[in-house]
Amino acid sequence: MELQAEAGGAAKALSVVLRDATAVQRYYMPNIKGGGVLVETSNLLPIGTEVLLMITLPDGQPRAPVMGKVVWVTPPDNREGRPPAIGVQFINDRSGVLIRIQNALSGLPRNDGEVLSF
Repeated sequence: MELQAEAGGAAKALSVVLRDATAVQRYYMPNIKGGGVLVETSNLLPIGTEVLLMITLPDGQPRAPVMGKVVWVTPPDNREGRPPAIGVQFINDRSGVLIRIQNALSGLPRNDGEVLSF
């Protein structure tokens, strides 16, 4: 996954690239109402911060914008040893990102291994 901060207005703009279905499965957060993604970043934003995600999925379609809100923060010094990250809940998915994520996951076997869920 790649993450880049982009200059923007009031909301922070983040570019997220999920190159294959395995990455989609790893970073998608199905337990968040309306869907969301985990974004590994050292630039941790406070809970409640609005962000504009520009998401590239492995389906060959252009990257899509979706508004979100930070609902989870994994600090760098967490007990599990995970990379620092923010969990972003989709709050205005007019571009159909959630449906595209679900389509990317539909052909995969259920992941009973490590799933990042919050």
